[in-house]
Amino acid sequence: MKPGIIALLLTLCITTGVAGQPKRTLTLEECRQTALQNNNDIKNASLDITAAIAKKREVVTNFFPNVSLTGLAFHSFDHLIHKSVSDVLGKNEFGYNMEYTWAEIAPELGASETFSYLKYGQRYGITIIQPVFMGRRIFNGSHYASLGISAAQLMGRMKQRDVIEEVDKTYYDLAALQEKQKTLQALSVLLDSLEKVADLALSQGIILKSDQMLLQTKKLELINGQAKLKTGIRLSKMNLLNSIGFEYRATEIDSYEFPGAVMDSLPTPEQVYIYEEDVAANLEETHLLDLQIEAKKFEKKLTIGSSLPQIGIGLTYGYTRLSEINPGKWNGTIFAAVQIPISDWAKNSYKLQQQQADLEKAVNDREHLGQMLILQQRKLYFDLTSAWDDMQLAKAQTEYYRHLYDQACLNYESGYTTVTDMLKAYGDLAEAQENYCTSAGNYLTALQSYTCRLK
Repeated sequence: MKPGIIALLLTLCITTGVAGQPKRTLTLEECRQTALQNNNDIKNASLDITAAIAKKREVVTNFFPNVSLTGLAFHSFDHLIHKSVSDVLGKNEFGYNMEYTWAEIAPELGASETFSYLKYGQRYGITIIQPVFMGRRIFNGSHYASLGISAAQLMGRMKQRDVIEEVDKTYYDLAALQEKQKTLQALSVLLDSLEKVADLALSQGIILKSDQMLLQTKKLELINGQAKLKTGIRLSKMNLLNSIGFEYRATEIDSYEFPGAVMDSLPTPEQVYIYEEDVAANLEETHLLDLQIEAKKFEKKLTIGSSLPQIGIGLTYGYTRLSEINPGKWNGTIFAAVQIPISDWAKNSYKLQQQQADLEKAVNDREHLGQMLILQQRKLYFDLTSAWDDMQLAKAQTEYYRHLYDQACLNYESGYTTVTDMLKAYGDLAEAQENYCTSAGNYLTALQSYTCRLK
């Protein structure tokens, strides 16, 4: 089957599918919200925030006592402790005499010559330890975890900004194509009126048949351009719907409408301008750099805290039975513990030197990247002003060539020009209007790229 027939069948299928279907309008704001709801990066960013909050809560639990239950039970093959009479009474004459005497009478009594015990036992209890001083590591660790929450939130806002920027660009590209479609429709009306004039002139013998055929050729070229543009609009709509995660059917693509921006009401660069330093100071990237510096400072504090003494108090209470003749009893103990990590002092001193170097690097990065953000914002504004100048130039050219076309029509009606001159004026006007639509679309994109960073 020929490609032309396939394209015709596809067009007929889409046209048949949308016949009688209600129109569905999606504004730019609706596209933004849909993209924010369906974008995978946004969902993962929200999970990162949830994880950071959970991490902060985990650190906070270190402020509370550490409670644990313990249990121990054993049974040996033989007694763990064996004692003779002399071991009990002492290694002296009296002890040895009593040991000798006991050795003689023990067999008669059916007893062992030595005392053996601790064959089995058990210990069950609860232990509570409250940190009193941990080198402020718990306090600093809590603030360090708070920085993680702030960083996750900033990353989430950055991803939202990127998603909105991408949606806006795709939406404005579609708007530019729709403006071109309106332009071609207006040019089609001009050609139709011009064709009527040419038919009348041909019937009166004013122009040749070749002039009329040339006009028909231009009309066929316009129809072909409209068909290609319609296909481009359909593909652009599909691309936009795919990018925002919107489910649709290909046969329904023509039922979706996306109202574009009004080209004549766009703000000028001067109306949206904000000092680059103010914009850069409010960017998420700048806040992330500030958080990086704060994080490096807290890492140093945590290292210093690990070198300080650690103090804790505790309580243990439970049941203990350590021999078969001991009935066991409940008992408790209050204790205090101090740990001084002397061996870590040298290691942590070198670690602090490394962290100090990392802190200075973070400060340098903050200054360097801060200047780069300012430069980037200035470039965006220069691109905006350049796109505005291009659009104004294209608009002036469109008005100029429209004036020339109107003048050519008047001259043609008066018999001063030919159809060829009119077609040339028409071609210049069509090219100027197409350039204006393209430059307006470029300005919309530049405007969105600049304003999306403004607070």
